[in-house]
Amino acid sequence: MYGVNRAIQSIRIPQIVEAAVEIIAERGIKDTTLDLVAKKAGLSKGGLIHYFPTKKSLIETVVKEFFSRIFQRGKELRDSFEDPYEQLISFLWLYNRNDPDYFTGYRMFFEIMTIASMDREYREVFHQWVNSWVELLEASIKKGVEKGDFEVEDSKEAAKTISAIYQGVASRWFLDPENHSDEWAKSTVRSLIKFVVSRK
Repeated sequence: MYGVNRAIQSIRIPQIVEAAVEIIAERGIKDTTLDLVAKKAGLSKGGLIHYFPTKKSLIETVVKEFFSRIFQRGKELRDSFEDPYEQLISFLWLYNRNDPDYFTGYRMFFEIMTIASMDREYREVFHQWVNSWVELLEASIKKGVEKGDFEVEDSKEAAKTISAIYQGVASRWFLDPENHSDEWAKSTVRSLIKFVVSRK
């Protein structure tokens, strides 16, 4: 019986998460309800609540699952480059308005930041998101330091700075596209990363 329940759960949870992502893309987190997600997932509200008793528990899982997929894409692309600097700028794919995850990802990210400013539990979700990016960047910085390509005193602090650069540029690029083009975003990030790692 336990095995059957686990098998059903392994099907149901991704189904619910995908339905929630679609609703969030259409309406945003604030206007996403358990009723809407249940209907989209083909479940009763009671069936949904069996897996996610509150909207908060659902949203936290959705955000973690969605960005886990984004991080995996980023890691795979980063690892396709040998040069540490190329690895650091490989995340420029985030400034692509044609990417299938573009609108949903940015909308979710900015909403989570807004909610996190008022809710400590959501702040932990945001903290985990930031740490995941910092870890990806830090690995490339350490590699550059070991190769003698970068002059960095503290790899983690440099990774935090580069993460903040990506995030800050993304804010302007996403929220004010008329004045912040794709090329502006990419060239700005390239220049600032070179400055942070003092590339030789």
